Amino acid sequence: MLLMAALFLSVSSIAQDGESPISYKSLAIQTSIQNSNGDASSAATTSVSSFNGFGSFIDNPAVMALADGSFYTIGWINQSNKQTNGYLGTLNTSEFSNTTFSNLGLVYKVPTERGSFVLGGGYNLISKNSDEVFLDAFNSGNTITDLFKQADSDYNGIAFDAFATNFRNDMSDEIESIFRVDDRANGFQGIDQFADISNHKTIGEISVFASTEIQKNLFVGLSLGLLTGTVRYDRNFEEVDSEDIYSDDVIPADGGNPATDIFSVKLTDDINTDFYAFLGRGGVIFKPYSFLNLGASITLPSRMFITENYFSNIDTELDDFTAFLDNSFSGEFDYSVTRPAEFKIGASLVNLSGFSLSASAEYIDYGSTKIDLTLNSVTGDLSPSDIALLAEDESLTNGAIESDFLAVINFRSHASYVLSNGVKLTAGYALYPGKEKTFQFDQSVYSGAVSFPISPQISLDISGQYLSQSDRSIVYEFENDLNQLIQNSISKDIERINIIAGVKFHF
Repeated sequence: MLLMAALFLSVSSIAQDGESPISYKSLAIQTSIQNSNGDASSAATTSVSSFNGFGSFIDNPAVMALADGSFYTIGWINQSNKQTNGYLGTLNTSEFSNTTFSNLGLVYKVPTERGSFVLGGGYNLISKNSDEVFLDAFNSGNTITDLFKQADSDYNGIAFDAFATNFRNDMSDEIESIFRVDDRANGFQGIDQFADISNHKTIGEISVFASTEIQKNLFVGLSLGLLTGTVRYDRNFEEVDSEDIYSDDVIPADGGNPATDIFSVKLTDDINTDFYAFLGRGGVIFKPYSFLNLGASITLPSRMFITENYFSNIDTELDDFTAFLDNSFSGEFDYSVTRPAEFKIGASLVNLSGFSLSASAEYIDYGSTKIDLTLNSVTGDLSPSDIALLAEDESLTNGAIESDFLAVINFRSHASYVLSNGVKLTAGYALYPGKEKTFQFDQSVYSGAVSFPISPQISLDISGQYLSQSDRSIVYEFENDLNQLIQNSISKDIERINIIAGVKFHF
C-alpha cells in the first residue's frame, strides 16, 4: 500500500489540465468531473430550467415534472477523437473512436387530477473521456532513467536489477542512470524515445427520481443515484540506442560473456481504477409566467470509494542481445475522494411560437475536493507508522488540490424550434473554464440535435457534440543534480465528436 502511495505521489506521466492522471491529485479531480449525458435528447441542452428528456434529471430532478407523458428510452454513443501531439519538436496525430451503450431509462407520469407527479429511473452515462498518444522523438537533454534513479522513485529497485541504472562508479554507492555513469567518456549524448500512452475514463449512474408540482407552477424534485466508474491507464515507454551511440562497454564482463552496453529500456505501466459513490440531488422549478421557467438545483458532496490495481515492469536488452526481463512490482490500494457540491441556476423561455431558449450556470469548487489515503486504517491492515506516512501524504495532496485547482462557473445554453410536423431542432453551446490555476485550458462544446416522430408511439433522437481544447501532458518529470524540476511534456490540440442516438417508446 505504501509502495502504491509513493508511485502515485512521485510519478508523472500524462496529464489533463497540465496534471498527471496517475497522481492522486489528478485522479481526485478526474473522478469528480461530469462532462457528458448519455441521453440523446438531453445531451445538446441544459436542463436546469427545462425538460428535455430522460437525462434532464442530472441537471435538475424537478424538471421531470414538466414531462408531457410516459416513455422508455435507450441510447448509444459514438466518440471520435483527433489529437495533434507535440513532443520535443516532433508532431504526430492520433485518431481513434469507440461506440458504447449510453442510457436506458423510464419516465412515468402518474395520473393526477391536478398538477404533476413523475417517477422514473435507469442508467445514464455522465462522463466519458479518451486520450491516446504515440511518441517518436530523439531526446538530447535527458532520459526516463533519470526518473528511475530518484531515491523516492518506486522504479529505483527494479531499474537497478535491469541495469537501467547502476552505481556511478566502482568507488560509489550512488545510483545513476546507465547513460550517465562515470565510465561514459562522452557523458550523456541523447536517446531515441518511443511511447504509446492511453487513458480512458467512463462514469455512469444508476438512479431513481421523483418530481411533483407542490403548488401551482412550483415544482420540486429529488434523485438518488449509484455512480460507478473506471479509469484505465496504460503506458509503454521505450528508449532505444538505435545508432549505437553508447558503446563504452560499461556493463562489465560476466563469466564467459564480454563487457557490453545497453541497447534498450522498456517501461510498462498498467493501472486500473474502479470506483463508486452514492449521489443525492435536489431541485426546484418556478413558472412565474407560462413562457418563463426559473430553476435551481444542488448536487450534494459525495464520497467516492476507489480501488486501484497497478502493475509496473522494466525490461532491458544489451548490445550482446542479453535481456533482463520481468523486473516488476504490482498490488492493490484502496482510498476515497470526497467530490465537491454542484450548484446550478437557469432560466428558460419556452413555447414562443415554437421557439425555446435556455441558459444556465453551474458553480463547482474543485479546490474543495478531498482525498483520504488512510481508508484501510479502519480495517487494521495498516500499522501505526504506515498510517502516519499516508496521513502526511494525504495532507500534502489535499493542500496541493486546494492551492492548484479553482472554483469554476460553467456556462451552458441552447435554443430549439419545433416544426409543424413535430420535428424538433436544437443547437447548443457550453463553456467549461480550466480547473487548474497554472494551465487553464478552457473547453468549448458546440452541440446540435434533431428529434422526430417515427410513429405515434416511437420517436428518434440524434445529437452531436463537437469539442475543441488545448491541453498539456507530462510524459515524465524528475529533479536534476541541482534540485531543479525537469519536465518533459506533450502539447495537445484535441478535437472530439460525440454522436448519440436514442429511441423513445411512448405509452
